[in-house]
Amino acid sequence: MKKISWRTLFFSFWLIIGAVYVSHSWSPSSYAYALSNHYGYQDISPTLGKPRSIRADEWAVVTPLTQATVRNHFERYNKTSLYEEDLRINYGLPIADWGIAFKPTMWLYGLINPAYAYSFHWFAIFALFISGYAFLFKKFGASDAVAAMLSFGLYFTGFSQFWWNEKGPLLAIFPWTIIPFLLNIRLSLQLIWFYYAAVFWLLTNFYPPIQISLAFVGLVVLIAKQPHIFRPRKLVWVLIAAALAAGTAALYLYDYLSATSSTIYPGSRHSMGGGVPVRFIASWFLPAINFSWVYNSLIGINICEIGTVGMYYYATVLFFLNYENYGQLWSDASKRRAFITLLGGLVIQLIWITIPIPYQFGKILLWDHVEPARMQYASGVLLTLIFLYTANTIGLKFSLKRLALLSASILAGWAVFKYPFGAKKMEDLLFVFVLIAIYIVARKKAILHHESIALASLVFGVIIFGRFNPLQSAWPIFNLQPNEIVKYLQEQETKNNNILVFPHLHGATANGLGFRSLSHTTAVPQMAFWRKNFPELSSDELNHAFNRYSHIMPDLIPSPFSQQPDAVQVPIDRFTKVDHAIAASGYPDNIKKTGGFSIEKQYPRALLISGWGAWESAPEFHAIEIISQPQITGKAEVTPIIRPDLPRNTSGAIPSLNGFKLLIPTLDKKPFDCLSLIALDRKTQVRTLLENPNNLPSCKAATP
Repeated sequence: MKKISWRTLFFSFWLIIGAVYVSHSWSPSSYAYALSNHYGYQDISPTLGKPRSIRADEWAVVTPLTQATVRNHFERYNKTSLYEEDLRINYGLPIADWGIAFKPTMWLYGLINPAYAYSFHWFAIFALFISGYAFLFKKFGASDAVAAMLSFGLYFTGFSQFWWNEKGPLLAIFPWTIIPFLLNIRLSLQLIWFYYAAVFWLLTNFYPPIQISLAFVGLVVLIAKQPHIFRPRKLVWVLIAAALAAGTAALYLYDYLSATSSTIYPGSRHSMGGGVPVRFIASWFLPAINFSWVYNSLIGINICEIGTVGMYYYATVLFFLNYENYGQLWSDASKRRAFITLLGGLVIQLIWITIPIPYQFGKILLWDHVEPARMQYASGVLLTLIFLYTANTIGLKFSLKRLALLSASILAGWAVFKYPFGAKKMEDLLFVFVLIAIYIVARKKAILHHESIALASLVFGVIIFGRFNPLQSAWPIFNLQPNEIVKYLQEQETKNNNILVFPHLHGATANGLGFRSLSHTTAVPQMAFWRKNFPELSSDELNHAFNRYSHIMPDLIPSPFSQQPDAVQVPIDRFTKVDHAIAASGYPDNIKKTGGFSIEKQYPRALLISGWGAWESAPEFHAIEIISQPQITGKAEVTPIIRPDLPRNTSGAIPSLNGFKLLIPTLDKKPFDCLSLIALDRKTQVRTLLENPNNLPSCKAATP
């Protein structure tokens, strides 16, 4: 019987997994978070796992803009948007222009239901990641099994998983830009492949901090394995191909790059070296020390920002290396060059990550555009290659003593880095039990030592990191039927001259659902639009508020305000009619108490309150009465907000719309001796008293 080759098995694996994945329209999207927490679709949830609010770059921006592109019939300019912005931006979208030739993972858009096209894109990115890195690892001496397991192991690390559903293409396409130079094919074919892969890489997701740092890794890999490429005759052609790839991407993104180059954010952003904590470096070897089992950060930095490329593979190889054979790394010039080049590349990156080097020095390698924390993935790729190459060159040696020392070091790492932060669960030690089980099986089979270490590390990675991203059907993303909240928003859009002005519609989600919404995410500043609507602002004020990549957030606010580098709040009353609260004189002793409110923000001359009432009627019948000492002067603005948590607390036609925000004008920093809010249902004339926050007394009852 003819033996089936590993290539056939590998291809069959992808074919079967891909057919199952795409037929279910699965994806790693956390978009269900937007549907359930912003639009009231509480019955929509992933097939497996849970949506992550922290992945707002995906569920609030990339996925909604993909929805908008589909609704826009794949045209370049977003006619479904209030801003009619250019969709040729940093996020790769399936626009039907010449750039689609360089986005092969998006070729199914327009041919089949977009849910399947979206699913295919993400499966293809996953397949490119696993296949690309497996090939790269084989070129550094890995067996088929080790190459596959290390590739999956790299996928199941913190940086990959915590950023995957938005930055996945950046990580996945990279190895395909250097693979052609590792193949024994003609230079002309290498250059064509490289050119196409590089443009594919740049246009599918343009994010210089990761691409610049990975380009350095590519340079290091080629110096280590293919130094002949740097001979002048070949190097000239490679540089020409690289220039053509960069030029093609720049031509396609010319308008975007021109418009953002002078912005406050991200155009004026430069990074200096350093700032990455030592415990981040420690997490390369102890992968889970910075977060809990349920992905709560232990060190005050959000879960995505603490993502590193950490695998127990590194620590295990370090303990089980056969150091008696260390001289083999220096036995000939090619091995010596490869090891020194890989190690030197990692050391240079480590210097940038940990030492506060002025950004001017980073300009040499364009690293002034690379925030040190964003270099974590590139460093992880080099680290993996170093340990793989070393283990494959000098071999591994199993012993009970080494196993005991490794286990003790893992326990010590947990005790030093994790236990003091209140993480009492010892999930980190799960690896020890996995390693012991594999050690028992493989200890007397030297041929399996490397495979067993890679497998043990992978099993831990799958258990710890594989639960982060959900398995979400893309069907409701692109085939959603409007619920009562969406229908209400549609009515508000129609009443307001076909412009939806509503607070707390995060990112581009409203436009993704088809609304011409003031709430949006604009990658390119829409300065003409804002200048028209805020003519009283000076050029400097307008520039400071709006000349940036922006999440536009209408709210009850006196004037435009940039609360963070990528977000701008705008006064809601500039774009729609706002209701006003009613001054009341009192309320009876026996008034029903339901609902409540809290102080959201104290402005110099205004108090912003958010809360909810138990109205029984539709939002147009909602009203707020105010009783205060001293009495308010001026008009208090009130607007409804969506509160999907309210159905379990209230009844009514649309209870999720029983939320509200209230902006009360004040005279000083301690505006009220007492304050009471009453929810009035204009239809039923029922009045209910809202519960006060603990730090604000309510006014005494008095018959009005």
